[in-house]
Amino acid sequence: MAVRVAIIGCGGVSRSHIAGLKKVQDAAIVAMCDLVEEKARSHAEQFGGKPYTSVEQMLAQESVEVADVCTREADHCEPVLQCLEAGIPAMVEKPIYAATNQYDVQPGDVDKAQAMVRKSMDTGVLLRMAFNYRYSPYAMMLHDMIQAGEMGEPVYLDANCHLACWSHTIDLIRFFNGDVAEMAARMDQREGERTRAAALRFQNGSVGTLVGQTQTAWFHDLLRIEYVGTKGKAVMRDIAGGLYLYPRERREEVIHKTPHDGPRSEFQITFDGEMQALCDQVGNKQPTHGATGLDGLRELEIDAGYVVASESNEWLNLREHWGEP
Repeated sequence: MAVRVAIIGCGGVSRSHIAGLKKVQDAAIVAMCDLVEEKARSHAEQFGGKPYTSVEQMLAQESVEVADVCTREADHCEPVLQCLEAGIPAMVEKPIYAATNQYDVQPGDVDKAQAMVRKSMDTGVLLRMAFNYRYSPYAMMLHDMIQAGEMGEPVYLDANCHLACWSHTIDLIRFFNGDVAEMAARMDQREGERTRAAALRFQNGSVGTLVGQTQTAWFHDLLRIEYVGTKGKAVMRDIAGGLYLYPRERREEVIHKTPHDGPRSEFQITFDGEMQALCDQVGNKQPTHGATGLDGLRELEIDAGYVVASESNEWLNLREHWGEP
């Protein structure tokens, strides 16, 4: 039986989600929901499903097995809570919540994220995050190498990215190296798309740095992550730029890289992998590499932590400051 999927929010990013769903054999789009009737109707005509302008009405009239929430950041919370309360698993686009936009997350945004994660915990209904960068072939390769012990014990991680990749990059450093325990940060003085840098201490005892900016041109790598373990170093360049390995005991460079049209050219395959994993989990198959709602909350806590730490001029202990949902 095909997993019955509803799309909530018929904007631009939903098209990448839908393209991924269309490649999943056991998935069927049954509903398109948007506050703007024309958007819902247009999506339904192009991609299938019945159009709705009300989540409540959609859930009452359709047999939905999972909802994919692709609304604007500030509109994530209500439909997620509605779905979870109705017993419908949900996946939500990144970041999990932002009252303004993804470039300007504020400490108050964490409250909404905690509410969504708390509802998932209280109801026992699945909440997943749309962190599709996890499904870059090179991200999966590096993650699996780290988990298998091929990189040795963690020592240091450095990440630098364009703010367009900011939420994803924060998630990737956690995907590779676990939770951040403490951070010390600085942000420039401009409002909105502010350059920011932080020193990090991870719970596993390793350290790192994380920088976000908007100056990188789109035809160059928008993100670069360097992971150093006791057995060597790995460098991941964007989604399609390759994974470069430098073994500690050998004078060699091992490059994992396939031909591509540019560092972002494999963008859609990350959505394909994410949609397959979502449907696998809802369909009671074993998913891989997926991000939970709690992962989304932890990512947002680090993002909002830049504001808190830069204003206090002190190291910020994330668990002491944010508590638990």
